[in-house]
Amino acid sequence: MNKNSSYSIQTIFLLIILALVVLAGQTRSQSATGIISGEARDAVTKQPLPGANIIIEGTNIGSACDENGYYVIKNVAYGNYTLKASMIGYKSILYTDVTINPNRNHTVNFELHSAAMELEEVRVTADYFAKPDENPVSFRTISPEEIRRSPGSAEDIFRVMQSMPGVATAGTKSAQLIVRGGSPEENLTLLDNIEVYNPIHFARTGESMGVISIVNPALIQKVDFLTGGFPAKYGDKMSSVFDMTLKEGNKETMNTDANLNIAGFGVTMDGPITENTNMVFSLRRGYFDLITSLLDKPVAPNYYDAVGKISFDLNKANRISLVGFYYVDQIERTGRERGETYSWNRFDYLTRDDYGAAIGINWRSLISEKAFSLVTASCTSNGWNTIQGTELDRDLLGEDIREDEFSLKSEFNYQFSPKLNMKLGGQFKVINSKNESWSPADTIRNGTIIPTSIISYQPDAEFKSMFFLQSSFRIFDPLVISAGLRYDYFSLTNENNFSPRISLSYYLYERTQLNFAWGRYYQSPASYEVAPDERNLSLKSSYADYYIAGIEYRLGLDTKVGVEIYHKEFSSLIVDPDSSNLLINTGSGYAEGIEFSLQKKFTEGFVGSASYSYSISKRRDYESLNLYNFEYDRPHILNLIFGLEIGTGWQIGAKFQYASGNPYTPVIGVVKQKDSFYIVDGEKNSARYPDYHKLDIRIDKQFVFDNWSFSVYLDLWNVYNRDNVVSYSFKTSKDGTITREPRYDFGVMPILGFTAKF
Repeated sequence: MNKNSSYSIQTIFLLIILALVVLAGQTRSQSATGIISGEARDAVTKQPLPGANIIIEGTNIGSACDENGYYVIKNVAYGNYTLKASMIGYKSILYTDVTINPNRNHTVNFELHSAAMELEEVRVTADYFAKPDENPVSFRTISPEEIRRSPGSAEDIFRVMQSMPGVATAGTKSAQLIVRGGSPEENLTLLDNIEVYNPIHFARTGESMGVISIVNPALIQKVDFLTGGFPAKYGDKMSSVFDMTLKEGNKETMNTDANLNIAGFGVTMDGPITENTNMVFSLRRGYFDLITSLLDKPVAPNYYDAVGKISFDLNKANRISLVGFYYVDQIERTGRERGETYSWNRFDYLTRDDYGAAIGINWRSLISEKAFSLVTASCTSNGWNTIQGTELDRDLLGEDIREDEFSLKSEFNYQFSPKLNMKLGGQFKVINSKNESWSPADTIRNGTIIPTSIISYQPDAEFKSMFFLQSSFRIFDPLVISAGLRYDYFSLTNENNFSPRISLSYYLYERTQLNFAWGRYYQSPASYEVAPDERNLSLKSSYADYYIAGIEYRLGLDTKVGVEIYHKEFSSLIVDPDSSNLLINTGSGYAEGIEFSLQKKFTEGFVGSASYSYSISKRRDYESLNLYNFEYDRPHILNLIFGLEIGTGWQIGAKFQYASGNPYTPVIGVVKQKDSFYIVDGEKNSARYPDYHKLDIRIDKQFVFDNWSFSVYLDLWNVYNRDNVVSYSFKTSKDGTITREPRYDFGVMPILGFTAKF
């Protein structure tokens, strides 16, 4: 799409917004009220906290929790509030961005930490930035409202995380996370304790693609994002943990949301079913075929996803939650579009389906006042199939890949005292996989001939088992130590891996906290890596030793600054030595860097953050070879974000992102073979794409009526229309001339969204 047409579309969307504002006029209800309800529990033991006080900051409006730790605040006027939860013997917690809409319930759950420390100032400043003792480093919690208002994200969870310290964007076309120089494959994603293998639509394993999350952010209670130093209960990944918690359906009234934007249409329902049962559910249908038609692209993909949760309280001590999700991504194309750089551009016909589903049961039992257990049983299924060819032979190249898994895991927590807590748990997985693929002979750009390939891999069921032990304790009040040990066994590799981990926090001064962590992290080979060659059955797990040190300083109750340095040493990495199907564990490397961050929570109508990261990510395929820049190495990353309320119902936000360009392997010449010219590559990843930067602006307006509310937003991506290069395509002509064609990220991209709340 050229710049003129892009600006025309932008103008149309702006006119639509202006028309909506004029039509709405002054129709906002002055008497609309809503409800706030939720629970207050001990953060460690999960026990309800009867008598805990929940107050709307700056008012006398509030409520005390009943014997089940449940509270209700009714007749709350429309507006944006901050809630405070407090109880004797516990650190108070402040929860910002509580937006009240008419005739709706807003659920806010609190987990309070015991005030074991004697330093009063430490107790006070923990309000906005409370975190578990076992996660002192590289930890960030994101609320639903922070997800919603983030500019440049179109309300997508993963795009919000691309602005976190140490996280690099893969470009506007991708929601994948590149964490501290690691691959997206090294990130663990969980949804209510269930592992999600492909959490992003159109993101196949091994590809830095992916458009939008499969989870509607309206369902999220919180997201815990750990970019390193994560405790022993998390494993089989080397870089990060993305832990999403679905909210419980509220117990007061049925809430219904209808959402429409350029990415798709969705409906969300949240409310009670019976006295002890509640639910939350979302169904979405995407319209990326509209986007691709606007951009003059040949592929018109679409997607569907559904996510739901039903919670049932058996009694005061036992809660059962049924969680499930389903998604499917589909692409179908007939006809060749010349000039495209996608892998299927040689074929006239393409069909592609990606799919995933899961269903799980979580049973949380409060065994005693000091102990609780969590048991999770889940079944997941993930896969994709592709067929590419010509009108004469439509299945010249294809694949049919599927992996089904049954998992049973449990966790037991016991608090010996406010200064000593212990967790232990285990997991058992049964994995059934299928990998079939076929491709014709081909000649790649450097003249290497790839022979015809047929792969059929359907092994006997494999299993993984895991056990972990984690303990957090205070020797004396300012010092908190958390130590853990994890054991993993994988039948395919016949390995017994032990992963020790330790972290500590020390309150050096009233507002200053020092944090340290070290750990070993294993990642086992995936079935798609083993499948192409039976010799790959000898693969072993890769692993990383991770060192982190940091300091945090509280500038105020709602603002903190921090600095972290880290070093990851990789060993036994899986590499492809000769572009064949054989893989071996001879790779190694490291990633290291320093991160500076400033974060201000949403108070007094303003929210903001700033972060700068400098990092290096190097790999080598053999110990005898030189190190090269890893494909996800982005030395400099800068993110600047702010949000501001500018009037009743109005919000504006902006985000500026800058990052060094990704490395790539340059072309240094051509070679002639059998009357044809082929490209000669230079040193691996020795060149870089131009630096990446863009500015995004978001404007929100909410209209409130007596019985419902309506909001509209305009999210403008890449406002100054920067031509950010995503990749280069190199070709040779008949006379040996090399041409380089860049592929660009999106130019100016207006995303218009509407949400109606009933």
